Amino acid sequence: MNQEFANIYENLNLTISQNIDYEGYADDLCIEDASFIMGIFNHLELEQGYVLGLYPHGYSLGTLESNYRNFYTMPYVHKENATKYFSPKLKSSFFSIVKRWLSFNLFQGNTEYYSSEEFSPDMLIPKLLTDVLAKSVPSPLEYVKLSQEEEAIWEVFLLDKLKHFLPTFNHGNYIRRNLICDPSDIDRLPDYVKDYITHCCRMHDVEKIFPKVEFSNDNILVKCCYFNQQKGLIMWKNSYRWINMEGGTGNVESCSSSDCEEVLVPIKETVRY
Repeated sequence: MNQEFANIYENLNLTISQNIDYEGYADDLCIEDASFIMGIFNHLELEQGYVLGLYPHGYSLGTLESNYRNFYTMPYVHKENATKYFSPKLKSSFFSIVKRWLSFNLFQGNTEYYSSEEFSPDMLIPKLLTDVLAKSVPSPLEYVKLSQEEEAIWEVFLLDKLKHFLPTFNHGNYIRRNLICDPSDIDRLPDYVKDYITHCCRMHDVEKIFPKVEFSNDNILVKCCYFNQQKGLIMWKNSYRWINMEGGTGNVESCSSSDCEEVLVPIKETVRY
C-alpha cells in the first residue's frame, strides 16, 4: 500500500468538495482561479505568472445539442493577467457542406466540424466547450515542473487525470473513477469485488490492487486500480516520459498511446445516468 499517494488523493477529494459548490455550478462550472487544487500538490511548480483554471467540457452523445447538459469538468492553465475570452464557434468543413448539398440530405454521414479559433494562455474559458472546440487547449502538464521523486509523479498523475475526480453531471458521470488507495477504499466496494480482493490476499497478490510507480530510464509507468459503476474493478496503467531535464528538475509528458486498462472484476449491474 502506498500511504503517500493515499494521502494526496484524499486531500484532493477533500479540497474539491470544500471549494466547489456542485449545486451552484450545475449549468456552468467555470472557475478562473483554481489555485486551491495546485495548493495540495507540494512537489509540483506551475510556471511563474500562470494559474490553473476549470471549465465545463461537453460529453458527446452524437449530436451537438446533446453536449450542453451532459458534461464533466476540465483543468486548463492561463496567464494571471488574462483578460480575453476564448469563445470559438463550431464551423462545418467545406467538404461536409458539399456532401450534404450533393446528397440532398440523403447522405447518412457525420458532419465534420472545426473550431473557428485556437486557444492561447492569454485567454480565459468562460463557457462549456465540446471536444472539437477544446482540441487546442493544452494539458496543464505543459506548464508544470517537478523533481524526479515518486511523490511528484503521483501528483502529476492526479493533475493529468483530474477530470475523473472533478464534478461531473448527467452522462458525464460515466467517466468518474474511485481509486483504490488503502483498505478503507476497499470497504466501500460491492461484496463481489471484495471477494476478489480476498482471493488476492490468499494468493499473496494483494499489492497489485494498490498504486505503484515504476521507473525505467526516462520512462515512468503508473499503475493503480479504480472502480466505477459501468466497468467494475479496473487495473489502470498510465505512461509518462521525462523531458527538458536540467539540474534534477524538468517536465513530464503523457504517452497517451501507451495507456491501457485491464478488467479485474466486471460490473454485475451497470448504473445508467
